Amino acid sequence: MGDEFKLNDVKADGDIVFGNKETTEIHYHQQNKSRLSILFEKLNSEFENNEEITGLIDDLNRYTIQRDVIGLEQKLEDGNRTDLIDDALWLKEEYYKKLTKFQLYQSAQKIQAHLLATILEKFRNKIRPLIQANASDIEVTCSISDEIINPLVTLIEQEGIEDNILGFSATDIEGMIYYLTGRCHIKWS
Repeated sequence: MGDEFKLNDVKADGDIVFGNKETTEIHYHQQNKSRLSILFEKLNSEFENNEEITGLIDDLNRYTIQRDVIGLEQKLEDGNRTDLIDDALWLKEEYYKKLTKFQLYQSAQKIQAHLLATILEKFRNKIRPLIQANASDIEVTCSISDEIINPLVTLIEQEGIEDNILGFSATDIEGMIYYLTGRCHIKWS
């Protein structure tokens, strides 16, 4: 039988210790950081130390390659979304400026490749089925906001990414959709 201790109405102004007070274990639990948080931290360091690279990493390069000659405008026309063309061209250009501005930083490339991959997956699996099922333009637009734009903006904000050097906003995320459309990764029909 082990040692038994019984306490009744114990009052103490200090520690109550069973065993050896000299042996104390302190456990610190560090919150696990997401891949995105780690990449943003690395980007801050790369930016501060001017650690630039040449060329694009493969994960980002796959999204920069034009898959066929049909551009953004034709893709939207084919999908009967000519109402989006003016905004889409502007949003795509705004994102493209950000892409090129930070393309010399490996972590920025990884962040953008991650976000582009997420957008592509969500569009193919959530939005395109709606388009193919002849959902209304309003339903498609709301789904893009609900399934892609808002979750990614929220993710960036929830990650505690205070020093978001890239400055990603809903405008940038929406621009990524049209960038991918223009590069023929996303279809609207």
